[in-house]
Amino acid sequence: MAVVLSLALPARAEPSAAALASEPVLDLPDTGSLAFDDASASPPTDTDSGWLDRFTFKFTQLLYAQVHDHKTDSGRHKQATVEDNRLGLLVKYQNPFAPGWNLQGSGQAKLYWPSDYDFEGLSSQSIEMEQRLDNVEMRLNELYLSKTFGSHTFKLGRQTLVWGEAEGNSVLDTLNVLEYRDLSTIEVEDARINQWFAVWEHFAANRRWAMFVNLNPQFNPLPRQGSPAYSAPLFPIDDPNPDRHPIEVGARMQWSVEHSDLSLMAAYLQENQLHYLTPTTLNGHIQSKDNGYWLLGASANRAIGKLLLKLDLAYSVGLLEDTNILAPIPHTSTARKDQIGASFGFDYALTNDQNINASVQARSFLDHDTGLAVSERTSNGDIFGTWLIRYNCRFWNDTLTFISYNQGTLNAGQALTSAMLTYSIDDHWSVMGTVVGTFANKQSALPVLDQDVRLGFSISYSL
Repeated sequence: MAVVLSLALPARAEPSAAALASEPVLDLPDTGSLAFDDASASPPTDTDSGWLDRFTFKFTQLLYAQVHDHKTDSGRHKQATVEDNRLGLLVKYQNPFAPGWNLQGSGQAKLYWPSDYDFEGLSSQSIEMEQRLDNVEMRLNELYLSKTFGSHTFKLGRQTLVWGEAEGNSVLDTLNVLEYRDLSTIEVEDARINQWFAVWEHFAANRRWAMFVNLNPQFNPLPRQGSPAYSAPLFPIDDPNPDRHPIEVGARMQWSVEHSDLSLMAAYLQENQLHYLTPTTLNGHIQSKDNGYWLLGASANRAIGKLLLKLDLAYSVGLLEDTNILAPIPHTSTARKDQIGASFGFDYALTNDQNINASVQARSFLDHDTGLAVSERTSNGDIFGTWLIRYNCRFWNDTLTFISYNQGTLNAGQALTSAMLTYSIDDHWSVMGTVVGTFANKQSALPVLDQDVRLGFSISYSL
């Protein structure tokens, strides 16, 4: 999801025909190639090109500031201040070194200037494959090897898996962990963090089969200390049991018929968001609890002229309640419940240069009050979820791109709206201006973001 404030909230390489095309700021991990996309055709080898031709580089200077001096609905005074001031480098590499073989990777480095909230160093909450040297941060986004022979493709390495049709708002898009570090991260596509997967895909006529294994699942990182969404916990937080070695496995079958795709899927997963248990003593620690569950799902799309309809259905068995929140709010309930969910959306091509995308996601725990103490309440109502509307327009021979992104919760407790305008000066240089507004009431997970207004600017050089 976009940073929609309550969601446990890298740019996609190529948008789908009806999807919006946007390239957020460099502060985000890059999704790379999406597993379960059509990988049956291996890219041609290019043995004559120089080794540097296999690399692409992008430098971006980013500046974001919260400009609204105000008091939130929860009573906190917010001052106008610069939050993000960083120079980033994004490197991508692709090498089809032999027929049927391909090696692909990407990584990033960021240099934090003194006015950036992350200048003084990262908090102790670090994530896999990330290193920090003084005020330079480096991360490996993706690194995988693929082999295609016949109708089979194998991929091994750090990559992204995406399930579901409703892009950015699907009840099935639960295979990847997310990091909404700050309000320069807006769309869920740009918050996904790649993990180490082994993937097998098979293509035959109008059918596709795919399976994956993840031997080291990760969890959503907490907001960085000093970031806009950070709230200091009342007690120290312990890591999950280090002796446990959870895994994730899943499979999907897809059929393509005229103007439609149908999919069935099943997986054993770890909840991306950890469950935090209240200490029993004043000197205690908040216990972080992980949880495995089963996911059964189905998805479908239907193309009608310029309109593409999308539907996702999910049945989750054995979820822990109150884990659909970003902030580490501790409590005492460990009740495991089943959950049903659905996402419905559409993509519509208004013209060759304009697209609109909208979706609604709704979830509900079955018997969600069962097992709770008299004084306990769930953080979600009987039905909870999010809505999403995106609009994209290109003009002036594609030198200008305007993107509007709006998302909120079904209970109207939180909302985010943003507008981005990008100007491509030439094949190498581009500039982007952004405005982001957020709303969150006292009952929401992140009331600290209420009434914030952020302005952002970036300049990029690519080669």
